[in-house]
Amino acid sequence: MRYGLEIQSTTNYVNIRKRRGGNHSDLNKFISFFFVAFGYLWFRAIISSIFVLDEEILRNVEPSKTAAILRLRQKQGYHSLPKYPIDHRHLNTSLSDRAISQCHNALWHTLETTTTILPNNETFVITGDIPDLWLRDSAAQIHPLLIPNAYNGKSLVQVDAILERVVSGLILKTARYIRYDSYANAFKIHDHEKYNDFDRDVLGRHGYIATWNYELDSACYFMRMIYFFHEVKDAVAIMVDVWIAEQRHEDNAYPNGTLFDCIHCGKPYRYNPSELERGGKGTETAPSIGLTWSGFRPSDDPCKYGYLIPANMFAVAVLKYMEEMAEIVWIDEPLMKKARKLREEIDDGIKRHGVVEHKKYGKIYAYEVDGLGNALLEDDANIPSLLSIPYLGYDYHPKIFANTKRFILSDDNPWFHSGNFDGVEFSGIGSRHTQFIESSIWPMAMIMEGLTSSNSTQKAMLVEKLLVASAGTGWMHESFSANNPKSFSRPWFCWPDSLFAELVMSLTEECPTREHGWYKAVKQENTEKVPTPYCGYCYGAAEHEGDCCNTCDDVLAAHKKKGLDLEKVKLIARQCKCGSCFGAHENEGDCCNTCDDLLAAYKKKNWDASDVQTKAEQCAKMVS
Repeated sequence: MRYGLEIQSTTNYVNIRKRRGGNHSDLNKFISFFFVAFGYLWFRAIISSIFVLDEEILRNVEPSKTAAILRLRQKQGYHSLPKYPIDHRHLNTSLSDRAISQCHNALWHTLETTTTILPNNETFVITGDIPDLWLRDSAAQIHPLLIPNAYNGKSLVQVDAILERVVSGLILKTARYIRYDSYANAFKIHDHEKYNDFDRDVLGRHGYIATWNYELDSACYFMRMIYFFHEVKDAVAIMVDVWIAEQRHEDNAYPNGTLFDCIHCGKPYRYNPSELERGGKGTETAPSIGLTWSGFRPSDDPCKYGYLIPANMFAVAVLKYMEEMAEIVWIDEPLMKKARKLREEIDDGIKRHGVVEHKKYGKIYAYEVDGLGNALLEDDANIPSLLSIPYLGYDYHPKIFANTKRFILSDDNPWFHSGNFDGVEFSGIGSRHTQFIESSIWPMAMIMEGLTSSNSTQKAMLVEKLLVASAGTGWMHESFSANNPKSFSRPWFCWPDSLFAELVMSLTEECPTREHGWYKAVKQENTEKVPTPYCGYCYGAAEHEGDCCNTCDDVLAAHKKKGLDLEKVKLIARQCKCGSCFGAHENEGDCCNTCDDLLAAYKKKNWDASDVQTKAEQCAKMVS
């Protein structure tokens, strides 16, 4: 099984591996499993040793492991960690008992309510009230467990074996999900879900994929997590190649390689045309300007312009982490050089295209650009954001960031809101995502103001305001009204809880302590289905048992090889099917392959679709 990816344009299509069965395939699977398992156990041994780092451990591990540990020890810490949040614990900042109590509740909220320890050394972490794993959210939710020196001079995973197991399991699980589909941003714990044609064919949802919104920041969070922890490499190499391909999104470039699931392999990323323009490609962007493209923001809203600057900044920061990992831990010079080249190209693109001149604030960082002269000037609460630049670890220009901060924390930012509730003045950044709440502010944006502040008094003030914003529930919410915190969205949303804990932990050593409360229990699941790769039916033309025909081209090639009737199989193969528009087509050959396609065609002609909905196969069929 080949883990690396190559860049191929659509004009030089290379078919992905077709065979998934047969004796040869079984042997490959066994070999692959052996090396993955061996590699994982090897790294676990290194990780355990890194965390203890005493001479007895060093004497008892194998020489190859000792060398890796010593390289890390000689490295004398992490050179590239963000400077923020600033550690103010030595100032003994006064915080209320309620702040300390809620910090503990928030810190353990993810473990006690959203975490499941799975077999096969895996962990599954849901967002809260949405029972799926987001690559971004899950990594952010466990991040406080990885903060250096958070508890008696160590990170929490260094002092608690269960916490170490939770994080190492999440790293392995998310790495496997990236190997399953590197453009998906959220996954389900099982593949039992049934999807209709629109969900499957347009939204890319099938198997374990909960949402297929390509978001650049998702893999950034994964890379940050493994840098703080030291773990698997294959998923990193895959995402580096995805980012390189998306530097040429406009040229229809795509990464080429084998994944656990290849239904989306071998073609450029396209999404729902109602969310991304130009048939799901997104608005036009200038190719090869260094920046790497993203279809969606961390809020899960589509990008207006494809180059999301805060996400590109985050990519620059984590690529630096990966350079260090490739050089010192993995000893992989090609990956190190590839990561460095990509980092330098993206950073150069930010400097050349991500800075704009504002008539009021001077030079500021744009939120999104297209490289063609268009820029979106605003900031969204979701992280990565412009407000979070210092927290991300990006090497920003101090004056430009200061100008940017003045802009985004003002009424000139369309998502900045302020209000008053019972004499408490609230102000902060909201999001397009929660326009249904009047003057909405996201607690994570207020928390980020604190995490990027060098003033401990301001941080403590924000902590107390955030307690009021929680409206007596004991938890942070997605958003709340600046004039009435009791009007809020998402009562169970663990990402801001973890951020709140991180903010308080940067101010006091009273959180976490065992005296104030440790986590109670972590859910465990004893059985889990093994991921089943998608394998399209070849309609009787499979040469070997287990051969897959995932595209119309695959089907036709298999039938041609056997000398079978190509025109006949075109009529019956789902991969080649052109759904009838029932007379509503505009041009000869137009297809309505989903119920939504059919309804859109009827709506365009101002026809009543009530009757056709009862007759059309597209509107009745469910695909598991």
